[in-house]
Amino acid sequence: MHLALASPPDTDVPAPDFELTDLGGKTVGLKQYKGKVVVLNFWGTWCAPCLKETPDLVAVQKQFVGQGLVVIGVAMDQSNQAGVQAFAKKYQVNYPIVITDNRLNHNYGVIVAPTTFIIDKNGNIVYRHLGALTRQELAQQITRLL
Repeated sequence: MHLALASPPDTDVPAPDFELTDLGGKTVGLKQYKGKVVVLNFWGTWCAPCLKETPDLVAVQKQFVGQGLVVIGVAMDQSNQAGVQAFAKKYQVNYPIVITDNRLNHNYGVIVAPTTFIIDKNGNIVYRHLGALTRQELAQQITRLL
């Protein structure tokens, strides 16, 4: 299911900012990526479609990182940091992963995993997708924003 939140620039929705700690202990906040296209992917280690899309997220990050893209994984596993770290290692995740708090889920209206938001260089949500995305679908959305 594709839900475009905005088409014309004057109706873009500002992405709620956040600051969370990634798996390496560094603070990750949305504001630090202003000027870049951000793929914000809410997922869980228990979610089969999330496992399927992770290699595509890794590939897209690798393909577009030099063009101003950053993928941020938002793990919905509040009480399973060890599981999230094992997952990141197993799938060779090459982008920051933070573990969400309920406030971040609420601010973005996330109720299912995976849910992916694409945020433009100005910090506006321009695309939302419920369910797994393929590398091709991601690249199509990203390319028009870079």
